[in-house]
Amino acid sequence: RQALREVPGLKMFLLKGFVLNYTIFVAVAALVYYGIFFLLLQPYLVQLDEWATGEGFLWDVLALLLGLVAWLTQLMLLAATLMFSLLISLALMSMWFEALAARVVAHCRGGVAEGRGRFTLLAWLAGIGAALRESLRLMVLAFAAMLLGLVPVVGPLLVIVIDGYLLGWEVRDPYLVVREVLGEERKQLRKGLMLWTVQAGLLPVFLAMIPILGWALLPGVMIYLVAGFAWRGEQALREAQA
Repeated sequence: RQALREVPGLKMFLLKGFVLNYTIFVAVAALVYYGIFFLLLQPYLVQLDEWATGEGFLWDVLALLLGLVAWLTQLMLLAATLMFSLLISLALMSMWFEALAARVVAHCRGGVAEGRGRFTLLAWLAGIGAALRESLRLMVLAFAAMLLGLVPVVGPLLVIVIDGYLLGWEVRDPYLVVREVLGEERKQLRKGLMLWTVQAGLLPVFLAMIPILGWALLPGVMIYLVAGFAWRGEQALREAQA
């Protein structure tokens, strides 16, 4: 909120980011969900209906159970599709996130990073390949974290912390990239940011636990978190130098 009030032009830049992010998110989600649904899931559901065409009580129970399986399958497909689409959209938005963080840094440092605060379509298209590779890495790590959830007692907590760090990484990384471009050492920059990173990722993790509404809010929340992290980092740096 402080960054929005004080950085000139940031509100309009955020608005453009919202439009771009949600366009990517919705397009990927629709493509993946309907592609999988019509190519793989629908024939399977038709087959289930054919299995439950008999008469009598047992056939009614079987039809009910098969209907429940079909509903749960579609729900799981929707959840997986939305999470996949979120990771893809975050990866494709990485260059825009860097431009957003650069605008905040530029304001705090009197325009030093202004050149990094621009976002061009051509540069974005050129970086899509690297962004998709990054999203694949995130999906592998997220899947590995899900497996940790099978560990009794501590498993769910580990999943929350690790997923929080992974999403917090996406919030933190644009800010570190901007400072690295300005000549600061990346390894040195990471010191002291572990707790901030996990804190930044916890909100999107808990939002992901809320079906539909939480997933719909996630892309917009990530944009606010990127701007907020950069602002908080610059304020902490200013206080340390005072």
